[in-house]
Amino acid sequence: MKKLKIAHQLFALIGVLMAAFAVATYFEIRTSEQAIYDERFDMLRTQVESGISVLNTFYEREKAGQMTHEAAQAEAFDVLKRVTFQPSGYLFGFDYNVVLLFHPSPANIGKDMSGQIDKTGAKFSQALVDRGKAGGGRTLYYWSKPGQPEDQLFLKGGYSKAFEPWKIVVGTGVYLDDLQQKVNATIWKALTASLIVFVCGIGAAAYFIRGISSPLKDVHTALQAVAEENVSLDIPHTGMNNEVGMMAKATQSLQEKIRERHAMSDREAAQQLALENERETNLRHQQDEASLQARVVSTIGQALEQIAHGDLTVRCADIGQKYAALRDNFNDALSHL
Repeated sequence: MKKLKIAHQLFALIGVLMAAFAVATYFEIRTSEQAIYDERFDMLRTQVESGISVLNTFYEREKAGQMTHEAAQAEAFDVLKRVTFQPSGYLFGFDYNVVLLFHPSPANIGKDMSGQIDKTGAKFSQALVDRGKAGGGRTLYYWSKPGQPEDQLFLKGGYSKAFEPWKIVVGTGVYLDDLQQKVNATIWKALTASLIVFVCGIGAAAYFIRGISSPLKDVHTALQAVAEENVSLDIPHTGMNNEVGMMAKATQSLQEKIRERHAMSDREAAQQLALENERETNLRHQQDEASLQARVVSTIGQALEQIAHGDLTVRCADIGQKYAALRDNFNDALSHL
């Protein structure tokens, strides 16, 4: 991670968040799917329990001596076989040996249905009885649908529960393909929402990452220029009130220190140049003074040499304004000899 650029790290963070969101969406879809199926099976359970209530009503009349066992069952079965509910539900009943006792269609009444299999080979009638005897439960199986091709399979869900006094399992079933359509619609909604969130998230991430990485790049460029002692560049983003602004202000402070050092170096160079000029001027003055003094000595020496040879008419030549008084005094002294 230390070797990754900040932009890449931020994109990685966004990726992790998106993955977490995808996982959460997946579990939300699974929960919604389970809730949809639970709602349908709760409806089936309610219908079955209503059928058991009918059986119990006739059983109570049997216990009260109002009806014989056979008459009570016959009337109960007659009532239950006519019970229907939307969209195409009905009730059926087996004894514990999987013999069909009541059903809207009389074709299989009294037959042993333990060997009945669905379109995939599963013994669903036996499973309905077993789950009913176990206290009630769900059974899934595949069956053809009226008005549809026989080779086309549709998922069907059944719920069954036992009525112990008569050793009868009451059940009902309903096609679940409409639930799968609801689940698919839920999945598409979730995927669409996830896609929108993903696109918006990527767009927002790119915007905010650019808002971070671009100023950082600008400050880095300015810092490189300052490191090369280029103090003419304006430091960008010093007005930002975040970490980037703090870095920019620190870079600006460093630039000011370098600018002050440059100014100090310029002042020192100017002072050094002034000292050198003054030294050269003094040296030139000294040289001029020495040359003048040498000329004075030479001129007076020549005059003295002529006097030594007896020439009293000699006069000291011009030896400069600075030594004019000396020349005048020398010449005045000669005029009195």
